[in-house]
Amino acid sequence: MKGEMRIMGVDGDLKVIWDSEKEAEVKAAKKQFEELTAKGYLAFKVKKDGEQGEKMKEFNPDAEKMILVPILKGG
Repeated sequence: MKGEMRIMGVDGDLKVIWDSEKEAEVKAAKKQFEELTAKGYLAFKVKKDGEQGEKMKEFNPDAEKMILVPILKGG
């Protein structure tokens, strides 16, 4: 199964794709997920039916699609 992680940023977004059966791809995606969430990014699992996604605290290689967004800072 293919997974997709969209990372939103000030310069646009980045798409990371992995095959859940390829250990190296899963490991790289998990590392990126953990690095970004440690920096304060919020992660959400995207649902196919259009309903609001669930907040994710841990990487799930079987999630088909997730979005990571930085916390917005007001000023």
